[in-house]
Amino acid sequence: MNRKRKIVVVSTISIVSLMLTASWGVLSADSWPPKSMPFYSLEGIWTTMIPVSPELASINSFVINTQGPERMVYTVVGKHPQCSPTLLGFFPEGERLSDMMGYCVRTGVNTFRFSVVWQGVKEGGAESMGIGEVVFMGVISGTMELVDADKVEFTGTIAGYGPDQDADCDRLPDEGAVPLICAPLSLTFKRLPMPPSCEPTPIP
Repeated sequence: MNRKRKIVVVSTISIVSLMLTASWGVLSADSWPPKSMPFYSLEGIWTTMIPVSPELASINSFVINTQGPERMVYTVVGKHPQCSPTLLGFFPEGERLSDMMGYCVRTGVNTFRFSVVWQGVKEGGAESMGIGEVVFMGVISGTMELVDADKVEFTGTIAGYGPDQDADCDRLPDEGAVPLICAPLSLTFKRLPMPPSCEPTPIP
């Protein structure tokens, strides 16, 4: 009876060890990407439209680059020239926006955690050498999935924090701070194509 129990215990340990080894192998650099699954590249330039009303949406673009050959962590820089500098009126003193900056962290073959932060700024006068005052900090965070080579689906939230939620003045929301505004956000990102050249229009 004891011998049978030992065999069962040893077999169970062997199975668990095999599962752990296989799981680690999927995430290790030597076997990445997994050969048995479709793998799409996240690197590149992506565009999306953030809705601000039933009739209006702002154009946004994101440049995403990997931080290493393992392709586990990516740097994100976002441009949003059409976005509201007041975060749709919640911070009326805002006059311009900084770029979005953040990260994507891989959670699966084609899935990621996504987070970017930016600042809304009130322009500064001559007495402050033109250096503006941060009136809010914006955060978009959530999950992303590469559904094919040229399309990403995002699900998450967009949040706004006030300047008094930045005790260490690093222009980032304090850890544990509760946003003054938080709304759900779903976006579809499209990889920026390379349009062909056109036929020049004759000039009279």
